[in-house]
Amino acid sequence: MIGTGLIIASAFVAPNLLQLLKPKTRREKYKYKKTIEKMFDDKIIYLAGDEVKLSDDGLKLLAFSQVEEITTVNKDDEWDKTWRLVCYDVPEEQKSARDCFRHKLIELGFEQVQYSLWANPWECREEIAIISQNLGIAPYVAYLYTNHLPKQERLLEHFNLIERD
Repeated sequence: MIGTGLIIASAFVAPNLLQLLKPKTRREKYKYKKTIEKMFDDKIIYLAGDEVKLSDDGLKLLAFSQVEEITTVNKDDEWDKTWRLVCYDVPEEQKSARDCFRHKLIELGFEQVQYSLWANPWECREEIAIISQNLGIAPYVAYLYTNHLPKQERLLEHFNLIERD
């Protein structure tokens, strides 16, 4: 449903897009119709005159889906011996965004150092900025650099960065 919803949302930006994706079979047409009906029922989209617009919930859903598109951190570069730390203190009212952020850190390969402190050896400032901005939690997220962490041997081993002489 989200995929179809994103296609429909994209059509607002590029109106001719739907012409390319026009349902070819009766089954596809039915599926599109049901998806649009569900989006109306779930208040993801609404009618504004003769336009269909994304509601606030729809905009949130779109932002969350854009977060899902970020899937990797560039690990091609040689490690510069600098740890990238992400820490956050997101209020309970934004629990779902906080949980999504934490799951995204795990998906990107971050390793937990302490409760809300995560480490990664590769540069990913832009990715973290985009994710936290889209989730609406940017004011609660800090991105830090350090060249040493207590008990970093575990992290060196986890990221396979132990130097061999």
